[in-house]
Amino acid sequence: MFNKSIHTISLIHQNLRVLAWVLLSCFPSFLYADNLIVLSKQLPSYQSVAEALASNLDTPSKTITLEEFQRSNYDTSGFQQIIALGSKAGDNLFNKIPKDKNLFISFLPRQTYQSLLKKYKNHTRITKGKVTAIYLDQPYARQLALARLISPSAQSIATALGPYSENDLPLLEKAAETHRLDLKFVTLKETDNPIHKLQPLIRGADLFLSLPDKSVFNRTTAKWILYISFRQRIPLIGFSKKYVEAGALAAVYSTPTDIGHQTAKIIMKYGDKEQLPEPTYSSHFSVATNETAANSLRLKVPSEADLTHKLMELEQ
Repeated sequence: MFNKSIHTISLIHQNLRVLAWVLLSCFPSFLYADNLIVLSKQLPSYQSVAEALASNLDTPSKTITLEEFQRSNYDTSGFQQIIALGSKAGDNLFNKIPKDKNLFISFLPRQTYQSLLKKYKNHTRITKGKVTAIYLDQPYARQLALARLISPSAQSIATALGPYSENDLPLLEKAAETHRLDLKFVTLKETDNPIHKLQPLIRGADLFLSLPDKSVFNRTTAKWILYISFRQRIPLIGFSKKYVEAGALAAVYSTPTDIGHQTAKIIMKYGDKEQLPEPTYSSHFSVATNETAANSLRLKVPSEADLTHKLMELEQ
């Protein structure tokens, strides 16, 4: 009798497992999430953004790759919010998801997003304000504020512009004026010898700001800029933590987790609005400094924590 009862219970458990499998097969997991997060690539950085984003939203999220989304025929049924991480996902989703759905594009450079807006300039998603972005790079005002904190007596700052960044000249000039810095610059073409143009530019400035323009700051050019600035004893403000580790004096940057937090904040505030806000930079950031570079330049640089705190105070 006892063995028969155990057998009966086992059958019940087995039937329940089968029933659960059937239900899950009939109702995809997509239906159990309100937010769809689409990754451009299956990389740790994208995963970090997605994890921070999902953990800071108050409703369930589903994370898939762009390739998986394509296989689902871009099915967004059941989702309230659609979030594309990276430029490739943003570009694909722009046209593929329903025009009445809000689209949040995160973890991409501002210049890349501007290129997307030009590509889809007549798209109703733009005219009706159904798209916005959270940038992974930093505003020029924040970068020059860091430069000013590191070198309060500096009078000028130099930079090199390329095909992607030359349109940013008005933004750079405004940021330089705000921080009372004379902006010096050259525009580099792919056929130029960057060393011949950069050497006198760096020599004639108090600071040098490197910009993430891939046509200007390739690996070779980046090394030459580090070398020239070191030889001329000119502080170099980088655009990433890795560049600081390579020899730049300092940089302000946002981690993938920072971007995830900022994206969640924007979605929580504007997800149910008819029109989305203007694109934004992350308000979460940190400062990295290179002590070896500071010693070589004979500069006393505040701690990373102090610089980060002071930058945040300036933006409040």
